[in-house]
Amino acid sequence: MKPRIITPILVTLVMALTSTAIAQPASELLEKAIFTEETIGDLDAAIGIYKQILDDAQVNRNLAARAQYLLAKCYLKKGMDTEATEAFEKLIENYPDQKELIAEARKHMPGQMVIGPVPWEDGEVMRMRMTLPTGMEIGMFTWTADRITTDDGADAWHMQTNRYIALNGTQVISFVDADPETFRPLASRFDHPLLGETNAIYTPTQVLLSGTGRDESTNNTVELDEQKYDNEQAIYLIRRLPLEVGYKTTLPIFVTFTGKRLDIPLEVLEKQTVTVPAGEFECFKVDLVLEKVMHQTLWFTADENRYLVKLTAEGIIGELASITKTVQDQPVEYQDQRLGFSLSAPAGWYVYEFGEDRPDATKIFLIDPDGAAVSIMNAASLTLTEIDLDKPLRAYAQDNVSKSQQRREGYTVRPDSWVERSINGQSAVSFLADFTERDQAMVEYRTYVLSDATLSRLRVFCESDRLDEIKPTIDQILSTFKAK
Repeated sequence: MKPRIITPILVTLVMALTSTAIAQPASELLEKAIFTEETIGDLDAAIGIYKQILDDAQVNRNLAARAQYLLAKCYLKKGMDTEATEAFEKLIENYPDQKELIAEARKHMPGQMVIGPVPWEDGEVMRMRMTLPTGMEIGMFTWTADRITTDDGADAWHMQTNRYIALNGTQVISFVDADPETFRPLASRFDHPLLGETNAIYTPTQVLLSGTGRDESTNNTVELDEQKYDNEQAIYLIRRLPLEVGYKTTLPIFVTFTGKRLDIPLEVLEKQTVTVPAGEFECFKVDLVLEKVMHQTLWFTADENRYLVKLTAEGIIGELASITKTVQDQPVEYQDQRLGFSLSAPAGWYVYEFGEDRPDATKIFLIDPDGAAVSIMNAASLTLTEIDLDKPLRAYAQDNVSKSQQRREGYTVRPDSWVERSINGQSAVSFLADFTERDQAMVEYRTYVLSDATLSRLRVFCESDRLDEIKPTIDQILSTFKAK
């Protein structure tokens, strides 16, 4: 008997709700629609109620505009982009006085990209460790953002990306200067050891390119028929978008080192909790997919900072290691707690500790933000080394030269370059050696430092014609080196 009693009651209840809906005030209908959409999750029913409100000629304009906006959002949730666009456009056309709703509508219109406020602080530094799927660490990416005044007096954001691949010592540097409000790029540079250097000057309708590759110099002008953003500012561009689950847009990107214009679809797939070395974060999972060209997934924090926490791209995984802030003109201090040595690098440099966490050895990279040299320091406890303490430090250094001669083409030590000295009471010896790499004349500036407990080796590699530029800075770093 129970089914015969319950079923009529349920049917009667539904019929009662339906039959009395028209008689309900529009404000109550709007509340009912929102409840149906957000709590019950019945998007089709919510759409029907929003339409019912809009069909009422007597409804208050503010309330009707709200219903129009929420109707469009429902279409977005269902993946009905065409219907969502039409609904948003009706809001803009029929309710021009609803400024705040229209601003929100423009943020969510499929294909429309509206840039919001800057979420980062002046001097922000994000560092990300890069690994292969196997977990093998391969290097570090660093993003920095600074408020500057350009040479022609314009206010701008200076965004620099430093990609350091520790496995082969490759350093790729890029920067973009962009207008703070419109975020339109003003100038950029992309410097790759194999691809060469590409510089760009942007006008509203053109990009003026100049470059110096390995074999030739190029100059080119590319016409732009719409606003484009430099590829090297894309991470910061995404951080200024109104990210939320279901949000879609297209990034109009210009890649300076290829001269190509790309329209890259972006979609926020879901919210996820992501754990990385820097901590645990609630994130938006963002997909960038361009058929046959790229597929990248990025995770940005769902808070007001929009930090880039994780990325996967072309078989590489990046995880946020730290978020810091630069202090202008303040040296970068590094202290190794395991082996007990320390040093200082100039302001703007980065100290990157690489490899396994071993108690008896450390490998760090001293990263020059201008990419003038590759600087690698290895330090180890004396028990781990093969040094004979009864012999001069120079003898140990000379024995090591033969290993470099086997690995590097034409490796030759300059006979008159040997210098034996003391660094903060520690024995040290240095030399210069010439070699060839990728048909480029190179030089190594190597220094060994021996303390009571450790042996350290600093190797600095640069193009031969840049030695006079970089050597004074390296000597300054060495002068700060202290060990147990």
